[in-house]
Amino acid sequence: MRREGRLQVLGLLLTLLLPTVAAAGAALEPTLSPSDNYGESFTFIGDLEDGTFVLVQLQVTNIGPGSRTGICRATVLKAGQRAWTPQKKVGAKEWSYDAATSTFRVGACSARSADGVTKVEAGLEGGRVVLEYAAQVEPRSPEGSEVEVGSARYRHEVTLAFSPLKATVQQPKGTAVTLSGGGYADHTRSTIPPGKLARRWVRFRALRDGGERMVLLAREGQDGEFGPVYSWTEGGAPNAMESFTLSREGAKERSVWTVDVFGGDGAKAMVLKSTSLLQRSAPVEELGMLGGLIKPVVGSPVTYLHRAVLERSGKTPVAGLMEVTLEGDL
Repeated sequence: MRREGRLQVLGLLLTLLLPTVAAAGAALEPTLSPSDNYGESFTFIGDLEDGTFVLVQLQVTNIGPGSRTGICRATVLKAGQRAWTPQKKVGAKEWSYDAATSTFRVGACSARSADGVTKVEAGLEGGRVVLEYAAQVEPRSPEGSEVEVGSARYRHEVTLAFSPLKATVQQPKGTAVTLSGGGYADHTRSTIPPGKLARRWVRFRALRDGGERMVLLAREGQDGEFGPVYSWTEGGAPNAMESFTLSREGAKERSVWTVDVFGGDGAKAMVLKSTSLLQRSAPVEELGMLGGLIKPVVGSPVTYLHRAVLERSGKTPVAGLMEVTLEGDL
């Protein structure tokens, strides 16, 4: 190939690559909406080698008093210890996105993705969580990841599907502990009223080394329709599924869940079973009488986080984390 031809090919490749690089750099930038129901979240999760679960979430929302409110929250769950779940709300002037450094900041919390790595820091209530992923965010929206209710929309994208992770956790007045594990991150944006977005969600994430790594996401809408519903195994492509059924034995903290997931042919493809409860979260329910005032706006979501096992015919069971979220815990 002549020199001029090689230069033309190189120029074409750069043209194709530049939008991808720019999109990755901007993947942590909120896209604001004037809707009163607007909410956008960047969620980062770690499942650590000693069984500790850690989460950091950076959010912007118009829901509730004020608009463009920034929220940083963290969750640290370790067996035998009390859950640490700090959070901080800030005004519109106290959060920002810096395109030059690909950094999203909310108060004393930040997420930066550049140079092949992603680093998330949360300084809250005298403690600190640092998550260091060995990968740069790479947004991907599996089939069916957009939901429409009238003119309002919800969109979901996985930004880090499977990544080695190093996490440093220092709870207030405690000693910093650094552990390795498996990491995951996603990004959601919605202008649908939270109570109308879904009747229930099921999420499963097998992130640690030593076994097959995979994620599962399944939503049932208030209208009884399903989607998105997909499974995604490391090294493969997201696999669209058809639907799921959810059954429970016991109530509240004694709940034991079984999820049957059905493939595109309508046949049962996998079964997910909870094994031990890590946390039950019911923020609106816990507000008591005040919760009754905001329930018409945000609904009353209840989330159970469990250790769980996913089973498929002819394959080794996969251990991981399962979340079940219900609109009201009936």
